[in-house]
Amino acid sequence: MEASTASTVTGLASELTVARQVLINTQASLGVRAGCQLWERFFALFPGVGEILTHSYSRTVMQTILRAHKQHKRIRVYVTEARPGCLGMKTHQFLTANGIPCTVVLDSAVAYVMERVDMVLVGSEAVVESGGLVSSVGTYQVALVAKVMQKPFYALAESYKFLRHYPLSQTDLPIPASSDRPSIPLEFPSTIPDTHSIPGFLSRGSSLTPQSRSPQAPATPPHGIDGGGGGGGGGGVDGGRKYERMEMTKEMEAINPMVDVTTPDLIDFIITDLGAPLSPTSVSQYLVAQFSS
Repeated sequence: MEASTASTVTGLASELTVARQVLINTQASLGVRAGCQLWERFFALFPGVGEILTHSYSRTVMQTILRAHKQHKRIRVYVTEARPGCLGMKTHQFLTANGIPCTVVLDSAVAYVMERVDMVLVGSEAVVESGGLVSSVGTYQVALVAKVMQKPFYALAESYKFLRHYPLSQTDLPIPASSDRPSIPLEFPSTIPDTHSIPGFLSRGSSLTPQSRSPQAPATPPHGIDGGGGGGGGGGVDGGRKYERMEMTKEMEAINPMVDVTTPDLIDFIITDLGAPLSPTSVSQYLVAQFSS
């Protein structure tokens, strides 16, 4: 506004509109600088790379993997489909377009594929004072499986994503409501509802309603699902009855969270642009010191 030459409110509004568009079209230098430093830290820590499991989609993770590939690192990626948004498909599209081997796995197959990978590498929405990670929903359970199977779990996080918040539970997140989604905490029904009385609920055997959606191609075949014991011989409890493939409705999705908190005990290192990779405890100490000064 100090540099404005406008003499009227209308002229000032017009200049602000132009300035806003310039900012939208300009990549922030802070993000670029932090991203470059993250990639350098990652290469120093993992010179050989290997097979990686990642969750959903993270621009920082994608650029890190791409740089590793361009430096002729041996790398193969497994990515979860990350429903309901299916952002894992976006990850797959980006990596395969750049010649990087990538396999999409079901969200329910994380434990199955974990034994094949050398590490888990994820991005983040925020790093909180506890040293925990706020990220795409499902990250927490990926970290739990990695811990049980003794696979290292690493997160990439620019320092400007450090957040002054100390969540005590999964529902203790400062996320505002949107037009189609209530604010956290999300409350699941405490009793088993009558599914036939819930608008938009797809009962077994019913066809898809206009309210349901499938953002990406389903990971399983779209043909009928055998309701019996397999083999199609009619030996199941429903006599081999077939069911149409069904998708969650918007109402069902709306009662589910979009992010979760990965607790610090499940994280090996958080790789940032601050210097050496930080343990969750170090991150916590750094944040407490920063916010108390």
